[in-house]
Amino acid sequence: MKTAQNTNAPCGPVTMHDVAARAGVSRATVSKYFNDREGLKADTRARIEQACRDLEYVPDPHAVSLVRGRSRMVGVILPVVNEPFFAEALRAIEAKAKALGMDVIIQCSYNDPAEEAEALMTMRSMKVAGVILTAVASKRNLDLLLRLEQEMRIVYMDSYVHEDCNYVMNDNRQSMAMLTRYLLGRGYRPAYLGAPPVAHPSPEERLAGYLEAMAEAGMEPHLVPGSTQPSWDFEAYAFRHVLDWLAGGAWRRAGITALACGTDRLAIGAMSACRRFGLAPGQDLAIVGHDDLPISAYLHPPLTTFRQDVAAIGVAAMECLQAQLDGADVTPYRKRFTGGLVPRESA
Repeated sequence: MKTAQNTNAPCGPVTMHDVAARAGVSRATVSKYFNDREGLKADTRARIEQACRDLEYVPDPHAVSLVRGRSRMVGVILPVVNEPFFAEALRAIEAKAKALGMDVIIQCSYNDPAEEAEALMTMRSMKVAGVILTAVASKRNLDLLLRLEQEMRIVYMDSYVHEDCNYVMNDNRQSMAMLTRYLLGRGYRPAYLGAPPVAHPSPEERLAGYLEAMAEAGMEPHLVPGSTQPSWDFEAYAFRHVLDWLAGGAWRRAGITALACGTDRLAIGAMSACRRFGLAPGQDLAIVGHDDLPISAYLHPPLTTFRQDVAAIGVAAMECLQAQLDGADVTPYRKRFTGGLVPRESA
């Protein structure tokens, strides 16, 4: 709702009554326009639209949702917003939502189950059409999520807490297996560094892809010891654990010549640890990442990685919610996307 600026408009906030008076229709007709405009005659719609333009009127989305019982708003709940994957996915989600005539409400859980639960209840109170959720890697909200899934569509993006759900994500096992096979095919013996436990099942699936490729080659896997403490500070995590791993010497004894990292950000930290230890990344130890962040092409050396189809993942999440609104029977909605290997100088 907006205060009119032109001299012919009523003083104060413009209401549906003002729009109705300007259009020469009843308030009920204006309300119907915002909730079921296709049921009105074309000339009636045109008069109401012109009145809204004249008065610079925008309906209160919360009031509209109360009438409909469900709004045209979509909730997006992410653990962090400064992660490049989520930034790119958000662009795709917002573009698709705009094309569908929907608005996006974004909240952040900060990887805290309590914050996630509060965000979910906020979305419920706003009667959003559905929620796109990257779930915290915790079972604390499982009962809440199971209840909310009975009330509205929830589609999990990149991380979920139970398998019987709607989800969209990268085919993580396939992508990490591809990266490992690439290293093996070039004569390397790769170890693996996985991400901290901040999501499920992506880290487990990427580890499974590495193990699968190593088993195919008849080679013993070698894992860089990590931590069970959740953290989104991937670069610092990798730097600390890779430096300890290099100092321990087990990699030399095992004949390790490459390191496959679960994300590009882990690879960045691993490269720094190599230099601190006196090794040249890409020469003394080949390194590959996963995700193809924009910075990855400009590292020294440029990082070999795997490019996810992040835009397709974001669009699919919106399509899942749109199918719910259209009444389509798409349960369960489960999609995994493939991407492609991006060879560069690091391996």
